[in-house]
Amino acid sequence: MGKEEIGRSKAKPKLRCARGFSLPELLTVVAIIGVVSAFALVVFQKSNKSFRLAGAARTFSGYLEKARIDSVRRHGGASVIVNSSTSYTVNIDFDGSGSPTSRTITLPEGISLGYSLPPATASTDPELNPITVSYDWRGRAGSAIVLTLTDSSSNVGSSTLVVGPAGDVSTDTTVTGPANTPTPQITVNTTTGIKTMH
Repeated sequence: MGKEEIGRSKAKPKLRCARGFSLPELLTVVAIIGVVSAFALVVFQKSNKSFRLAGAARTFSGYLEKARIDSVRRHGGASVIVNSSTSYTVNIDFDGSGSPTSRTITLPEGISLGYSLPPATASTDPELNPITVSYDWRGRAGSAIVLTLTDSSSNVGSSTLVVGPAGDVSTDTTVTGPANTPTPQITVNTTTGIKTMH
């Protein structure tokens, strides 16, 4: 028994076969990573453009609200002039001196501006027909204006700002026509149901 044990210990141990990835398996994994990365890049670029469009709409909406508030504070005189498809001019009291100053805000690259006057739905180029959104001393705009910001890239869409006659600004809404004053459905007699006091 002693010789058998010695013989076993002197025998070379068998090497295990090291298993790894073959070249086709490695190339398949790299190809899958490449396809997923390309898809993620396209989605990221589209969402980045959507965020730029939404940011431009929020900035424009903010300036419209600032003009409205400034007009109420100074009893009129604030306005936003839309005379270009790539920029707009805001006339408000920026420095607190009591008199309005003009500041032109340029839209991000690739975003254009147009407007329509409800009930019309066709977009008007502001370079051909400029429009001024002016507020009175109550902060009212006078008529509804639909301002549309559009990204030139495909599949991004557009964002709309609606300035109502009361001066309110809403984002991404639709206007079907001018607001009409509702007519009462029932005529109420003013003397019916009134008790006399003695």
